[in-house]
Amino acid sequence: MTNLDVKVEFFNLYPDVRPPMLASPDLRGSMEAKAARVCSPMTTASGFGWYVYPPADFAVRWDGYTSEWSLLENNEPVGWRSLAGAHDGTLPASQEILQKIPKDRSADMDIFDKYHGLPFIEADPRNPHMLEIVTGIIARTPPDWWLQVRAVPNWPQPGDHQILEGIIETDWYRSYLPTMVRLTQQNRVVRFYRHLPIMSLQPVSRRAVEAGRRPPGDYRGIEHIPDDVWREFVAWRRRKQDPNSAAFYVREQRERAKLRNRVTRH
Repeated sequence: MTNLDVKVEFFNLYPDVRPPMLASPDLRGSMEAKAARVCSPMTTASGFGWYVYPPADFAVRWDGYTSEWSLLENNEPVGWRSLAGAHDGTLPASQEILQKIPKDRSADMDIFDKYHGLPFIEADPRNPHMLEIVTGIIARTPPDWWLQVRAVPNWPQPGDHQILEGIIETDWYRSYLPTMVRLTQQNRVVRFYRHLPIMSLQPVSRRAVEAGRRPPGDYRGIEHIPDDVWREFVAWRRRKQDPNSAAFYVREQRERAKLRNRVTRH
């Protein structure tokens, strides 16, 4: 398998959940028009990876001491359930899903005993504003390829919670991909919806992660910048100041993409 053949697979225990979808370069049309047209670094980052959706419309809240969660009906909570004391929340459809498990896998049902169904949400008993939400997704990536879990890039973020980032070695790890949520405002009802992504997944290579753990080359002061880097920098800045070279990054990016494609085909 070459780098061009990297295949990422997703499996979900919930049969009717919205599957992971390719990220949208223009945030489904919500990105500012000029940025979507000429800011390719932003659109490239926004369109990198996959959106992940929760299996239900639900809400959470935290009063400073304990956390609660509830399903939503008509956009309103219908019954708050405490997550205090490491109590786990499961969805009503959980038992129905397990009842339909194939007979040849019935001997494996003990893996769900702890949660009395498919796990969905739990709070850290020591830090009740820290929640783990399970969307039901299991992933498989090729050797030396992992998945980064993070908030949706460039998506407008509310001020009442954060999606924490993590990198999971999904070339060997075969369990739920968790969504870690930190609630940041007390007594605030935070809503999540099946039709809106709760997080994104992005592939990263082991070599990239290892490179990010090593100190970079560090050159301080113009006189210490290598000549080749300085020449390239000067050339780019001159193009930037040329009134006739608008959107030069986008044009250069497209030309380099065409060249890579020609090389790949041959």
